[in-house]
Amino acid sequence: MTSKNKKPSPSWNEWKFDLARSSLLAIQRQEGSKEVNRKGIVVANNLIAYEVPLDPHAMVQGELSVVMGNWNRRLLSVIGEVDIIVGPRSVYRPDLSIRPNRRQRPPFRQAINSSGNPYPTMVVEIGNTESVRSLHELIAGYFSPRTTIQIYLAIKLFPPRQDGTVALLALLYLRNNQNPIVPTIAKSFGTAPLHVSVQNYLRNIAGFPADGITGVGFGSGPCNGANLPDYQIAIPTISLFNGVIGGVPNGVPNNFNIDLWNLHDTILNRL
Repeated sequence: MTSKNKKPSPSWNEWKFDLARSSLLAIQRQEGSKEVNRKGIVVANNLIAYEVPLDPHAMVQGELSVVMGNWNRRLLSVIGEVDIIVGPRSVYRPDLSIRPNRRQRPPFRQAINSSGNPYPTMVVEIGNTESVRSLHELIAGYFSPRTTIQIYLAIKLFPPRQDGTVALLALLYLRNNQNPIVPTIAKSFGTAPLHVSVQNYLRNIAGFPADGITGVGFGSGPCNGANLPDYQIAIPTISLFNGVIGGVPNGVPNNFNIDLWNLHDTILNRL
């Protein structure tokens, strides 16, 4: 369920937003059914209701902030929710983002928001009640001509199935990809394959390769431990340090890794 067509005016006050939250909390999530879009985000002057940060969402957000914070605290800043201008009348608010500490400050009208700061180079969205479609469609804004964001990572958490298994999905997009609005990685990392409706949606994205989905249920072994090669998401540092004078600093590796086992373990073994 999505609450749309609400102008960001004084009439959209706290009690209306709480009402939208209550409606979202009442949703009975069913894998493969229509889920929701976004919350607290302005798109073409419309305020849209979306993801309620329940425990699974919040715990994955916390785990990712720890993982990314350990990459290089001296050179990178991990940022929580922040308003990001993606177009003349559109503002997004990612769950997490990363900005190099030495990224050049842009002219004011090209800044991330009224703070005047540069854009992050990487943004992260976590979808619990939010649909795969909604997560995918955010790429048009994050990689719009207005921004200088280079990397978009989307993590989708599906509801548990009757047999206790859970499907999980990671999508990675790179601006420097030949077709940046197509995920370079679509990785299944739960204890069950992706629902057929999700598979069909991804495969119907223009330019998405027929064998583009990998991981659990798609030719790989289970995601059941740390450091498994099939379940590493490599984040290219040449993109992460985009806009830094001198480029990637000395001593920084070609990639920083996100081990999907850490997220898998957080979702399945700690809740």
